[in-house]
Order: sequence, then structure tokens, then C-alpha cells
Amino acid sequence: MRIYAGGREREIPTDSEGNADAVEVRRAANIPDDRAMILQRPSGENFVVPKRGRVHVDPWDRFMETSRAERG
Repeated sequence: MRIYAGGREREIPTDSEGNADAVEVRRAANIPDDRAMILQRPSGENFVVPKRGRVHVDPWDRFMETSRAERG
């Protein structure tokens, strides 16, 4: 499936239900482990993607990185 990650178009493997491995998406987007990965839907909704597990992706979803929030 094609997504946008880091401002570029990327191809990531998905299963028959449209789920991708979060580690594979992070690797395709070249996002380091100490940064948070954000999924932005075409509707404008933003979701923090977990470091591991499966995430449902739609064609042309956008992934970006951001620093983790620290309090105090």
C-alpha cells in the first residue's frame, strides 16, 4: 500500500484487511525509536501510533515524526 512518510511516497506491506506492522511503517518513514510517530488521516484527525503492533492504514495516509512530550 502507498503512504506518505517524511514527505515522500513509500510502499509498505499490508495484510488483506489493510493492517501494517508499526515497526515496518517506522522503518519506511525513517523515524528513530526516540521520536513519536503520528498518523494523519485525510479528514485531519491525528493519531499517535504505538511502537509495536498492527495499525490500520488507508491508501495515502500521512505519517510524520515529532518529539515526545515531557512534563516538568
